[in-house]
Amino acid sequence: MLRLQPRLRLAWLALAGGLVAGPAAAQTTPIHGRLEVQDAEQFAGPDGVQAAQGEQIANDVSGDFRLTWEPTWGDWGLQVHYVIQAQNGPAVSLARAEAGLIPVPPPTLLNLTGVFENDGQWLASQRVDRLAVTYTTSDLVVRVGRQALTWGSGLVFRPMDLFDPFSPTDTDTEYKPGVDMLYVQKLFADGSDLQLILAPRPERFGGPIKVDDSSAALHYHTTLLGHQVTVLAAYDHGDVVTAVGVNGALGGASWNVEIVPTALRGGGVPVSAIANISDAVTLFGRNATVFGEYYRNGFGAPNSPRGFAGLPPALIDRLARGQVFTTRRDYLAGGMTVEATPLLTLSPTLIVNLDDGSALALVAATYSLADNVALVAGAQAPIGPGNTEFGGIPLTATSPLLLAPPGQIYVQLRRYF
Repeated sequence: MLRLQPRLRLAWLALAGGLVAGPAAAQTTPIHGRLEVQDAEQFAGPDGVQAAQGEQIANDVSGDFRLTWEPTWGDWGLQVHYVIQAQNGPAVSLARAEAGLIPVPPPTLLNLTGVFENDGQWLASQRVDRLAVTYTTSDLVVRVGRQALTWGSGLVFRPMDLFDPFSPTDTDTEYKPGVDMLYVQKLFADGSDLQLILAPRPERFGGPIKVDDSSAALHYHTTLLGHQVTVLAAYDHGDVVTAVGVNGALGGASWNVEIVPTALRGGGVPVSAIANISDAVTLFGRNATVFGEYYRNGFGAPNSPRGFAGLPPALIDRLARGQVFTTRRDYLAGGMTVEATPLLTLSPTLIVNLDDGSALALVAATYSLADNVALVAGAQAPIGPGNTEFGGIPLTATSPLLLAPPGQIYVQLRRYF
């Protein structure tokens, strides 16, 4: 019999309370959802950790089932997303092995995940991924609970996004993980808006809330001299983060620049930044969007790291929290999205590490099988020799094992209802 954690049971009680308190809304607001199944084949290098586990070529199968219910009662709204996930394959045991490399802090306040299978190559769980109450007027939005938030104008890299940004290698970017927070947005008559975020966290699940593990932020967006301007001030995991973003038009293209200095509590002010440009064009008679983006990782290692353990501590912290996904400083990404046919979209992307010359090539294709059914296929290929980021970083200065992203091909089937 499945046993839910106490806080997961409380989440279900809150959902049941919403059903009882609002039967009229429950009748008029349907439950929607998505079912996704994926098959992925991974190809690791002979010196990789995956190959050392005897799985140089590995196949993983996974499934993701999400139910969404978002009723409203006048100015009030409720957002509930329930997710069941299951995965079978060597990637499960590999993730367990890699989990010991970096201690991962809780990403949010409450543990609303129940794991009901975690053995060998099997991992299966359920969780409440959204559970938030919203109050909305013409100029004010207040939302309390588990929710998702995205900041910044990055196309591949997102230094301004502090709350679970997507990795450049994520194959499913439709839903960000929810974070327990208070969100307040004030809208002004001139189109500007001010957002306040409070995201409390403990040092470990079940422990007391710690200020240095929590986040608080102010995010202001306005128009200045014909350009969209964003200003961010945040206290995040004990560090002070500030940011300025500006975007505008250049001919028919649009450009964005973001500068994100971070004052570390241990000293130092690394500065991350992006600059990108994108344009809608016609290629061979097909509609397409092309882009280029430069990314400066202020936390990256200035030289080729002598093993993963030799990376800067501030970088390791952000790798553990899922806020940064690269280990060096300078990157260039380029790509496009092409409507090959009305039903088929192709999206190739190339990411180049300008410091060591390694690269990561990605391509995805989405084909609409029906109104609510999509087939997604893709491939990812790391390019580079050993002791480069995408070729593989040694675990330690003397270790022969390399930590590198594996090449992979994958197929997903998504059904919406």
